[in-house]
Amino acid sequence: MIEKVCSRCGRCCSYLPLFTQHMHPKYREYLLNRGLVEDKQQGCILIPHVCQHLGFKTDGKTKEYFCDINDDPDRPEVCRKFHGQRIIKGSRVYIPLGCSFREDL
Repeated sequence: MIEKVCSRCGRCCSYLPLFTQHMHPKYREYLLNRGLVEDKQQGCILIPHVCQHLGFKTDGKTKEYFCDINDDPDRPEVCRKFHGQRIIKGSRVYIPLGCSFREDL
């Protein structure tokens, strides 16, 4: 197994994924009509919600996030356990397109 390294891009922590597997179709339609984006490959709707620990830099046109606490030993447990895993303790995790941990799903 190849050891992968987090690029600290912050994309996984920029959205709250709402998994659609058991979602009523009308509710899914309602969310999409409100302008939210769906990642059909992973089966979730992405709600923009930036983690409080993300910093960002900008060139005036684009905003690039990065994790401020990646090396902090006191960072939250979910952050310590996330290593590009699809499931942590039975809960699915969103892995964004372009993530260094993502493989073809």
